Amino acid sequence: MDTHTAHAAQLDVTNPATGERVGSVPLARAGDVAGAADRARAAQERWATAGWRARAAVVARFHDLALDRAVEVLNTIQDESGKARRDALVELVTVAGTARYYLAHGAHHLREQRGRGGVPVVTRARSGWRPHGLVGMVTPWNFPFLLGVADALPALLAGNAVLTKPSEITPNSTLLARDLLVDSGLDPDLFQPLVGPGPDLGEPLLDVVDYIGFTGSTATGKIIARGAAERLIPCSLELGGKNPMLVMPGARLEDAVHGLMTGAFANSGQTCICVERVYVHDAIYDEFAERVTRAVGELHVGWSRDFTMDMGSLVSDDHAATVWNHIDDAVGKGARVLAGGERRKDLGRAFIPPTVLTDTDPSMLVHDEETFGPVVRLERVASAEQAVELANASRYGLNGSVWAGSGRDARDLARQLAVGTAGVNSTLLIYNSFDVPMGGIRQSGIGRRHGAAGIQRYARQQSLVESFPRGGGYEALLRLSTTDKRVRALLNVIKLWRRVPGIR
Repeated sequence: MDTHTAHAAQLDVTNPATGERVGSVPLARAGDVAGAADRARAAQERWATAGWRARAAVVARFHDLALDRAVEVLNTIQDESGKARRDALVELVTVAGTARYYLAHGAHHLREQRGRGGVPVVTRARSGWRPHGLVGMVTPWNFPFLLGVADALPALLAGNAVLTKPSEITPNSTLLARDLLVDSGLDPDLFQPLVGPGPDLGEPLLDVVDYIGFTGSTATGKIIARGAAERLIPCSLELGGKNPMLVMPGARLEDAVHGLMTGAFANSGQTCICVERVYVHDAIYDEFAERVTRAVGELHVGWSRDFTMDMGSLVSDDHAATVWNHIDDAVGKGARVLAGGERRKDLGRAFIPPTVLTDTDPSMLVHDEETFGPVVRLERVASAEQAVELANASRYGLNGSVWAGSGRDARDLARQLAVGTAGVNSTLLIYNSFDVPMGGIRQSGIGRRHGAAGIQRYARQQSLVESFPRGGGYEALLRLSTTDKRVRALLNVIKLWRRVPGIR
């Protein structure tokens, strides 16, 4: 047994680092989805009319309660994912940060705004936001607590109910998040996790929701997008990435190496925005490669309840086998291993040591395919222009990282990257930069989380326009244009209109 086995209506969950069974959860069936949706819609009507303050009070209590029960949260995350405790802590900290941001700014992002009316003085215009109603989410296994609940918080604050399908590999973290929300005063029907395989629950979920959000592979994202298009409901998709890092002269190599250790190996490389390819200027390549090799050798890999480990296991033996296939394929075709790359007999099959490759070429899987593991390749470049060209030669476009000395030079390079988000002297910072939108382009997805977009995506925009009522209102004005003289006068007024400040 790898990570889970279904027994009747129960799903066993296993710690991939230790092989131990850590519990079982009820297995939802396709027929359960419609009933969950009916309960959610009934609860959502009450929730939407409760008002922002009432909804915010629940999320504020959740924020504090999750931090108060941190040990339980971290243990649950580790038990089903095998990750290092510090990586589990990142999940908790980021969930808390998401809650704080939308508690502070969500009402502002959803406030009704005045616009210019069709004609100054005699007409008015406003634009506001209304919840979609029932939001569906499909979340992955790599950040089971973070992705299991963080995107749901702005959806709930906006007045929606949420049906979520967490990964069946790591369901307990989402179920714990649900318990924390209920203990904070949330109606249980407003946030309902449905645990089961995607092929069984995905289509029924798409059939009942008003909006669907998905985080996961590009292949599955396309299936979700087709289903949303068939029903003409909005969707957001955060998909795969093959994220580049550029290291140019002027960068402090020690800092860039530290950035790479986090950017490539945090969460055992199972991060959509992690670094998988590094383009290093020829003038500094040898020294950078030497420093990286040394730093990788100092990382601690293993299973522990304390904070001493830098990396834990991957999420499953099967996923580890996929990552090993990338490594073995590259080495078999001539890639050189600078660090890692060998199986450790003292650790289980789900563990892969942090691995650095060089001398790769396009024939290798690791060159262009998303590895989603602790594997990074270094490539020597002759110029910043070549680095940008190679970085952009990908079907993906999620995240990028630039290390180039002066802030201006680095920012100029970052702006040239064909990605949705780019970091200067940072690799993963975007996920904790809550006030700016995060998302990809190309095969990395559509839509954005965080910032105003991260809560407005869970609401439909409604415009209200108002005219004077007498005589039929504004629309009746054109009925007065009954002669050529009146029409010429009207057109002259319109021509002057462009030149009048403040009412254009």
